[in-house]
Amino acid sequence: MSERWWRRATLATVAGATLTATSFCLNAGAATAGAQSSSAQAPLPTLPALPSPSLTVSLPPAKPPKVTLPPIKPPTLKPTPVPSATASAGPATPPATVPPTSGKLPPVGVSTPPGIDGPMVSPGSAPALIAGDPGADLYPQPPVDAAVTPQARQVAALSDVQHRIQYLENILVRTRDDLTRVQRGPDPVLQLLTSLTAGGDADASLFAVADFSEVVDTPTGRAVALSGAITSGQTELVLRRTEEARLRQEISRRVRSVAAVAAPARTVATVGGSRLGRPLSGRLTSKFGTRLDPYYHVWQLHPGVDLAAPIGTPILAAADGRVSRAGWYGGYGNYTCIDHGRADGQRLSTCYGHQSKLMVSPGQRVHAGQVIGLVGSTGASTGPHLHFEVRLGGRPVDPLPWL
Repeated sequence: MSERWWRRATLATVAGATLTATSFCLNAGAATAGAQSSSAQAPLPTLPALPSPSLTVSLPPAKPPKVTLPPIKPPTLKPTPVPSATASAGPATPPATVPPTSGKLPPVGVSTPPGIDGPMVSPGSAPALIAGDPGADLYPQPPVDAAVTPQARQVAALSDVQHRIQYLENILVRTRDDLTRVQRGPDPVLQLLTSLTAGGDADASLFAVADFSEVVDTPTGRAVALSGAITSGQTELVLRRTEEARLRQEISRRVRSVAAVAAPARTVATVGGSRLGRPLSGRLTSKFGTRLDPYYHVWQLHPGVDLAAPIGTPILAAADGRVSRAGWYGGYGNYTCIDHGRADGQRLSTCYGHQSKLMVSPGQRVHAGQVIGLVGSTGASTGPHLHFEVRLGGRPVDPLPWL
């Protein structure tokens, strides 16, 4: 229907244009003829112009095509993980839970199953961690109280000195290894000096050679620098160990002078006249202090004593108190801590590591001599034993003066 209408409108338009052109030509011809015969003939009457047809064309409105776009889905945003307090502000207190009681280590490289408190550093990754931070703790440490009393500041100073000793020991091990590699190099001057100073004071001869500027950026110069770093580290290490011995003597003397534990006095056992009862009668195999860790083979602070005993030997609470932690705790394996109130103005607690079985739960009240677990070899352990700690304000101190 629309095509017929369009054809008719087109024909009408063409016809109107033709008539208009014809009328214009007739008028022009008449004018010319009149001009030629104006002298002989009268002018012809002028014909009125024919009106041109006026057509109004109405086109249908054009409808735009409908385009359907797929709905836009907003991007899924993953919540930003909150950094742990361990990496920024010290170790946080994870929830204490009771893990499986088997004596086997959790598989390395596998995420810790639910209910186990904290992963354990694998032996293979320990050297890399110590290389990045020679003072890093491979064992998790409970939070500590603020050192607001003279006694607490003394214990905090001891902890700082011990961690500095740990740092120096690991630095010296790495520096000695670097010096050994440099001395094995092809530098003939260095090999000559090494052979000449064998059995003597090698550092003194090397420092004499270091006066020449041309050997600074050579294997000989690097050996001199490493030797100087070793000498400096050993000097500081001697001073730090002297300071550590002094602080430990002062703390032990203060412990011996404390007649009883305050608030309340009966919270601490008095078996045999001592302030704390022995958790078991095992043989002492490792003392308190910085040592070469037998499991990770790096220098670490040993914050307790090791008592050898067969697997399954009952572990006794050293005093009355309340269980503050009972669960898996990294390299400590199955680990229990008991809060005994306050001693010498600080919070006193005892902790028991590497257990094969836990027999108490967090919040439980225990009595001196009560069985709280069984000896095992869980966590970073090389054999069955009990790792026993005494902590003041959360900081470890030598347990022997307390027993």
